[in-house]
Amino acid sequence: MRRVLWILMVLAFLLLACGLIRSPTATPDESALQTRVAESVAATLTAMPTSTPTSLPPLPTDTPTLSPTPLPSPTFTPVPTVAPLSLTPEPPDPAYVLQEERFIGPYALRVWRNPSSDAFMYDSILTISGAGQPPVRIDSFIELGEETGGDITGEGHPDVIVKVFTGGAHCCFSTIVYNLGPVLTKVLETPLSNCDGYFQDLNGDGVLEFITCDDLFAYEYCCFAGSPAVRVVLQYEPGRGYVPASPHFPELYEDDIIRHRELAETAAPGEMCEWDNDTKCAVLPLVLDYLYSGRAAEAWTALEQLYPYPDVQVFRAEIERAVSQSPLFAPSGSTTGPQPPYYMLQLLTNCGPDWQYVGLLTEGQASCDPNVPHRSIFWLSMRLREIGLLAEGENLQLTPEGCTTDCRLDVVRSSDGVRLGSIRLDTTVGYPGQVYRVNGVESAHWRMRGDLTWERVP
Repeated sequence: MRRVLWILMVLAFLLLACGLIRSPTATPDESALQTRVAESVAATLTAMPTSTPTSLPPLPTDTPTLSPTPLPSPTFTPVPTVAPLSLTPEPPDPAYVLQEERFIGPYALRVWRNPSSDAFMYDSILTISGAGQPPVRIDSFIELGEETGGDITGEGHPDVIVKVFTGGAHCCFSTIVYNLGPVLTKVLETPLSNCDGYFQDLNGDGVLEFITCDDLFAYEYCCFAGSPAVRVVLQYEPGRGYVPASPHFPELYEDDIIRHRELAETAAPGEMCEWDNDTKCAVLPLVLDYLYSGRAAEAWTALEQLYPYPDVQVFRAEIERAVSQSPLFAPSGSTTGPQPPYYMLQLLTNCGPDWQYVGLLTEGQASCDPNVPHRSIFWLSMRLREIGLLAEGENLQLTPEGCTTDCRLDVVRSSDGVRLGSIRLDTTVGYPGQVYRVNGVESAHWRMRGDLTWERVP
C-alpha cells in the first residue's frame, strides 16, 4: 500500500514537471486539466485504507512479563512518559532479543530474552537506560515486583523492584531496587541466598520495609531441610539505602520465638539431620531469633540452657563470628562471650577409629578427654582457606585411609586427588601449637584464637 502512495506522488510530480500542472497563470484549459489531475490524486489518497501495524504474537505463557498484575497507583507525582531512547536499542548480548519494553519517566526498562530452545526461563536480562546515566544490566532476571513505578522509599521518585533467580534446587534469589530519580541510584541488593522477600509498611510511615531471611547457616551443621533461616527486616535510610533494622521490630519475632523454643526444648539428637548427631539445628533458630531482634543476653542464656554438649563454647564463638559478618545483621550491643585466649588444633585419630576429627583443646586439656570440642576435617579446610593455606580446588584428605596412628593431613587437588602438599598441626612447640603447610617449603605459621580467628606467629 505504501508503494502505491509513492507511485501516485511521483506521478503528480512528473505531471508538474511536464507542464500538465502549471502556475496560476495557466490558460483556462490547462487550469481545468490541473484541477482534474489534483482531484484524481486526492480522491485516490482519500480512498486508501489507513495502514495499522500487525499485532505481535502473545508472549509464551511460561515467560515472565514486566507487569503480570496491575500495579498499584504511585504515591509520587507522575513524570510524563517519554519516547523511546532508541527505536532500535542495542541488545546487551548479541544472542538476546527484546521481549518487553516499558518506560517510567525518563527511564527505559527492557527485558531481553535468550531465544535458544534450551535456555532456562530465568535466562533473561533487564536493562535500565536513561539519558546521561550509565546503563544498568541485571542478569538472571525473573520479574519486576508489583511495587515498581511507585515510591516505596518516600524520596518522591518512582522505584523499580527487580527479582533475580540464578537457578538451583534452593538458591539463589536476590531483590534489587533502583530509585529512578534525577540520578539512577541503587538502594537495595540483597545477597544471593535461599531467601526471597516482600515489601510491607511495618510502622505506618509510608515507607516500605523489606522482610526477608538470613540463611547464613545453610548446610553448616545439618542438611538444608534442617538449616535455620532467621527473619530479617531491612529499613530505608536516606543516603544509605536499605539497611538491617530487625531490632526495631522485635514484635515480629514473638511467634517465631514461641515455636522455636518448643523445638529446642523437645529436640532429640540428630532430629534435624545434624551432621554430628547433636541438637545444633534445633537450638540455633531460637538463638538467632533473639540475636536478630536485639536480645543478645536472652540468646546466650537459651544456648547455655538448651544445648548440653561440650562444644557449647566453640558453638557460641561460631555463631558470634557468623552473624557479625552477615550483611543482614544489625548489631544491638556486645555479643562477645567468655573465650579462651587460644585453641590448640590437634588430630584426634589416636583416640580411636571413630575419632576422625580435629580437636580444639584449651590449655592443659587432654586430647582424648570426651569433653574436648571437635570439628570435622571439612571444617578445618574451610578455616585454612581463610588464611590462604588451602586454595580453591584443593581439599584436605586424611591419609592413610582409616588410620589411627601416624596419620597425615594431605592437600589434594579436588579434580583428580593428586597430592600437592600437607598441613601440619604442630603441637611439639607447646600450647597453643602452630599450623602451617609444607610442599617443598614451609608456609607462614598460624595459631587459632579463642574467637576462632587466626593469628600469624611472629
